[in-house]
Amino acid sequence: MLMLLLYNFVGTIVGLVMGAMPGLTVTMTAALIVSLTFGWQMIEALAFIIGAFCGGVLGGALSAIAINIPGTAAAVATTFDGFPLKKRGEADTALGLALFSSLVGGLFGLIFFLILGPIIGKYALKFGAQEYFILTIWGLTLVSLLSKGNFRKGLISAGIGIFIGMIGMDPVTGLMRFTLNVPLLSGGIHYVVAMIGLFGMKEVFVQLTSETGFKLDIKGYNILKLLPNFKLIKKLDLKWLIAAPLGAFVGLLPGTGGDIGALVSYGTAKNIIKKPSRPFGEGAYEGVIVPEVANKAAVGGALTTMLTLGIPGDSVTAVILGAFYIHGLLPGPTFMLIEKDYFYLIALFVGTGMIFAYIVGIFGSNAMIKMLNLPKWYLIAFIPILCIVGSYALQNKITDILFMLIFGVIGFILEKSNYPVSPIILGIILGPMVETNFRQGLIITGSFQSMITSFFTRPLALVLLILFVASFLLQSKVKELEKNK
Repeated sequence: MLMLLLYNFVGTIVGLVMGAMPGLTVTMTAALIVSLTFGWQMIEALAFIIGAFCGGVLGGALSAIAINIPGTAAAVATTFDGFPLKKRGEADTALGLALFSSLVGGLFGLIFFLILGPIIGKYALKFGAQEYFILTIWGLTLVSLLSKGNFRKGLISAGIGIFIGMIGMDPVTGLMRFTLNVPLLSGGIHYVVAMIGLFGMKEVFVQLTSETGFKLDIKGYNILKLLPNFKLIKKLDLKWLIAAPLGAFVGLLPGTGGDIGALVSYGTAKNIIKKPSRPFGEGAYEGVIVPEVANKAAVGGALTTMLTLGIPGDSVTAVILGAFYIHGLLPGPTFMLIEKDYFYLIALFVGTGMIFAYIVGIFGSNAMIKMLNLPKWYLIAFIPILCIVGSYALQNKITDILFMLIFGVIGFILEKSNYPVSPIILGIILGPMVETNFRQGLIITGSFQSMITSFFTRPLALVLLILFVASFLLQSKVKELEKNK
């Protein structure tokens, strides 16, 4: 067990460092970790991957407060009040609040995960083709709508992913499709190869065309001031606690994640907290606490959906889902029956990962701040090596390296054209599930009209359909918040 905790601890440090570096996202970190942990034992890999997930989400707050550049998408809302606090000379207070609220949100998300996971797992076996079709379409649609606020570009990216997922053998008829009579495409394109190229190699190309370093003069932190300031927290309006359940619930929805949870919670807090410590956007303490609580609570929600239904909650859990498949773990409706022990083991790693992230965040913040001043070349040089090794080790095929490089170039072109890359991976993973469940639903019901009718006659399908529609109202609220900022 001590060795597993060590793997979890090291993974947390890796995630923190990568999350704190602007441009090196948690999703890309997860993709690289798939390469790194390919040959490991399952439990060791789980400990490392979950630790990196927890650390990566927290690491984004450090650069958000220090230089007003969120290290991760989940830390975008933290910049609204975190950087103004730093400009007021309260950088220590801002980071201390961010770290403490991250721990609170993470532990709440863990409780949410432990309570709701078994409940959803109990009903997951009642999900049929209709329910899974709604869920998978929901995931694809939400990530398309919410990627960089551009419906058209997000939908195009998701469509590219669905097309890539259809290359190879038809899952029902066994016929080849979209292979152009090229033997290399007959087995399809492995989603992990695409994932490594789109998030890992793409980032290398992006960083090669950007500045090599930030060259900032950032002062270090007083470690004692990073410890919890309970006197200050007691003075604040406790309505900020609403961010925890709100973030966990948003994380539970397919296709969303910590960034959406943080934005929604921030907007809700602005509406219900009438007397903040300062006006929101001008250095309000609540403006730092709320998004950090929400985006960490969303971790528990996203993992719940991924493990019990096999549907990734966001792009990060989509990558982690692929990593779990590689290591022989099969998230989905039968997970709580067949692999229930791993559910609680993952919960343990989430809990220890959050605690480790908090401790390392306090005592390692000054070291990570210094890393922000280093040229990116020091880190970027290792990423192509991990991408190449990981792509080849997957199936021992040189062609997978070629595919990985192609996807790296595709990802770079899309990034420069302001097209989101995350929907592509979700499309590759969810696309075949959408197709398979749609066709199974047609076979079971007998006709397209009967299948549509079954969405309203099956209770679970009707509930999911209502939530699906309600999510668009949530999307509209997020757009409004982004417009106001």
